[in-house]
Amino acid sequence: MTAGTSKALFVNLPPRLRASLTISESGDTMPYGVRTAVNLQEALTVLTQEDIFIVLIAVETAETVGDHLLREIRAGYPHIDIVVLPPEGDTSLAAQIPDDLNIRVLDQPVDAEVLCQQLTEQSRHRNQGFAGTLKNIQINDLIQMCCLSMTTISIRVSKDNHEGTIYIKDGDVVHAVCGATTGEEAFYTILGWASGRFETLDERYDGDDTVNKSHEFLLMEAARRADEEEESTGADEFDLSQEAAAPHQERLKVLLVDDSTLMAKILSSMLTATGDIDVVGIAQNGQDALELAESLFPDLILLDVNMPVMDGSTALKHIMIRTPCPVVVMSNVGSGSPETVLQFLDLGAVDFMAKPVKNKDLLLQQQKIVTRITQAATAAIKNFRRYRSKPVRDAGGAATPHSLSPSDQLVVISSGCSGHGELTQLLSQLPDERNLSVVALQSIPPAFIPALAAHLDGKSAFQVAPLTDGAPLRTGCCYLGTPGHALRTVATVREMVVEMPAHRTGPRHAASYFDLFLCSAVDCYPGSLTVVLLSGADTGNLEGLRYIRERGARIVVQDPSTCMMPGPPAAVIDAQLAGMIVAPEAINDHITTWARESTFG
Repeated sequence: MTAGTSKALFVNLPPRLRASLTISESGDTMPYGVRTAVNLQEALTVLTQEDIFIVLIAVETAETVGDHLLREIRAGYPHIDIVVLPPEGDTSLAAQIPDDLNIRVLDQPVDAEVLCQQLTEQSRHRNQGFAGTLKNIQINDLIQMCCLSMTTISIRVSKDNHEGTIYIKDGDVVHAVCGATTGEEAFYTILGWASGRFETLDERYDGDDTVNKSHEFLLMEAARRADEEEESTGADEFDLSQEAAAPHQERLKVLLVDDSTLMAKILSSMLTATGDIDVVGIAQNGQDALELAESLFPDLILLDVNMPVMDGSTALKHIMIRTPCPVVVMSNVGSGSPETVLQFLDLGAVDFMAKPVKNKDLLLQQQKIVTRITQAATAAIKNFRRYRSKPVRDAGGAATPHSLSPSDQLVVISSGCSGHGELTQLLSQLPDERNLSVVALQSIPPAFIPALAAHLDGKSAFQVAPLTDGAPLRTGCCYLGTPGHALRTVATVREMVVEMPAHRTGPRHAASYFDLFLCSAVDCYPGSLTVVLLSGADTGNLEGLRYIRERGARIVVQDPSTCMMPGPPAAVIDAQLAGMIVAPEAINDHITTWARESTFG
């Protein structure tokens, strides 16, 4: 089995069936790879790390098909075939699977030989890949893409009567040849051609490495040399980016903390490729990170969760005391418990991001990571306040008697990761008003919403639950979601509900999800809508806020001087859309006063 072979993921399969699908009768391994997981949580972890083409899940009860993790797998990996194997003799499961999950049911007992043939055929189609032509692509972008993908490949480049080949092995440029020239000089010669043609080959280089520099250095040096010959260099499809070689007076200094040498290399490559970020140090555990932070004074620390010697949470506590600076936590979404990530936010982390995975668009991941890192570096750490609250009631406790009645008033709260403390404070202090419901949108990976809802539920007089499609807006309830999904408020015969459409709808096609949600909310709650914007909040493109303000909604903005991420609230204030600018501890009083005045006014 080669490194690029697609893999099947078996979840809780019976041992005999798993063995039949893994090893043939002759003792040979199958042409597809195999990964196993004992439950859906572990399966989600595997999916973030491997190239999976099918997931086979043996379920013991019908409740499994309704599990939120199964929905998350389908939402995050719509291209993967998901097959459920119900208990033998159970013919009712198929009818209980929601149609939108697009899941196949394979009744037991299973003919292992037939299933094995099907898996083999699927994997062959998957591994055939794509054939085609890339036009008008810069050769340095192609090299960077191949290196960040940790691939092994060769690129043959031709220019008139000249030809050269660049060899990449496991993400490193290891050899280049152009005529009689080899090594770095051959690489620079090829990159110096203003135009030409290329083709990628499966040819491997097994000799001694003639290139020992990182691909970032090689591309930067090639750009510098191209600068020196600017008068003879055309601006065509192989034109090298001059921006990469331009000097930057104010580069962002990042300290990278990860015990995985490979992941540290990938992250370092992604961050430094733009030329705007310097990775000034790499630590493999929390103790080393503290020492480097005290000597390097980084602008931001990118911190792993699980490490030897000193883990991430312990390191973060010391960082906030000894060398406070913006800290972004990065981990595999499925590798640790959501409660652990919430603990990091409670301790002062500015943001949380998932680590890059190789079976997704690495260039897109790089762009998102660099953008989030750049934004997080502007955080005002001096404004961090750790908030401790006492439980109002047991999580999942009994609802108040009026919690089933439709709400007459709606509060929408938008918060970034940096506003986690303010959101916790607000929901723990907000009294359970008789006519009020709340929709809170927190910028956090959707996988962590159930844990955050449970975390807040025990601190709030409101019932806090994850926002789901068709959720009715009822008094005494707070629905927790993320701003990264399309939402709209719809009036039914009995009450208002929140729908989660698959695509954007309505006339405002350029608007963000948040803008669309606000527009639908004020149409359902004219004169009875309040929007609260906390630190780092998603504010859309401001069109939604303008729309609701014109229709009498109240917009309450956290005072930017108290925000760790003051940019979004400040932008709303600059646009003169803020109805009130208040400190976080006073927001509760303003909502309570407004709710009572609206009820009795």
